Amino acid sequence: MSTLPDVETLRLCSMLASTAFGLAFALLWWRDRGAGHMLYWAASSFLYALTIIGFGIAGQEAFGLTSLLFAGLVLSNVLGVSGVLSLEGRSPFRLWMIIPLVAAPILHGLPRLAVATGHLPSGSALPQVGDAVGLSLSMVLVGCAFLFGRTAYRTAGHRIVGCAQLAYVPAYALSVAGEFGALHGIELLALLGMLSDQLLLGILNMGLLSIPIERAQRDLRQVALRDALTGAWNRAGLREQMVRLIEPGASVLVLDIDHFKSINDRHGHAAGDAILALIGREAAVFALEKGGELARLGGDEFAILLPAACDDALGFAEGLRAQLSRKTAIAHDWSVSMGLAAVQPGESDFDAALHRADISLYRAKAHGRGRVAA
Repeated sequence: MSTLPDVETLRLCSMLASTAFGLAFALLWWRDRGAGHMLYWAASSFLYALTIIGFGIAGQEAFGLTSLLFAGLVLSNVLGVSGVLSLEGRSPFRLWMIIPLVAAPILHGLPRLAVATGHLPSGSALPQVGDAVGLSLSMVLVGCAFLFGRTAYRTAGHRIVGCAQLAYVPAYALSVAGEFGALHGIELLALLGMLSDQLLLGILNMGLLSIPIERAQRDLRQVALRDALTGAWNRAGLREQMVRLIEPGASVLVLDIDHFKSINDRHGHAAGDAILALIGREAAVFALEKGGELARLGGDEFAILLPAACDDALGFAEGLRAQLSRKTAIAHDWSVSMGLAAVQPGESDFDAALHRADISLYRAKAHGRGRVAA
């Protein structure tokens, strides 16, 4: 006849695994002291290991101590979110974190206090139900923070950790069901929680480790696809944006600075660079307001891709030209000429529209510069 797994052995496995991950996070932080998120994750792992040891030592009657251990268990989960917030340069604590930190120990301690004072029968399942509800609340809140919380870039690691946190909840629900069945009186919550650890603890911590790696890869890719001076997309980045924006009715606006060489000759390349950087800032903001993207084609020539939803591309171009003309006093007197063209039905990329916009640009220059031609 089969027997249930030994809870103490499972506790030991979870404690050792959590300690190992804590050491890994701590060593990564020691190697790079600026990686404060690793310190939060190390604290999370070590705290979880300590609470597991504490549950193994504390007796069932010491519900004051075990209530503190439940708070420590919840805090070990919350610290995972704190690490992610620290990685993003944000405050590592949020008001919602107080909810599970207070609820879990209360839901653990109050039913046991009621049993100890005779307000509940000694065989009541309510203490175990309170434990499961408190831990489930913690896992749901933390899991949702990873899956749906505000972040600059949600990685696969965020999703892995969030799903791993939520995957504990069915085990807690099953423990509640067991309390009202044939398994009443068994340490079912501890048993199922420790069994879940064997499957999920490694997944969860590997997901945490992948988050900064994915962010670094994304940042490197962004650097490779953007022009260092202006922040606009380079030609490779422009190609990627084309795939997203290409459709009939989308537009291309090509612009460059009039007599740019003479500006460099008269005032130096630093003055020319300042104008290019200014255009990069102003035009990018202007484009993003319409769902468009700015790219630097080379030298002093830029292109803006506008989606079909921007139904007044000419008005946009005139507005941008006016906005840039107001900035000429910041640097040396300068102007821009612009050429505009639309993507035609049947065109599968922006190449033909770019060529037509270039022709329009030269027409604008031929008619006196500092204007838009379509």
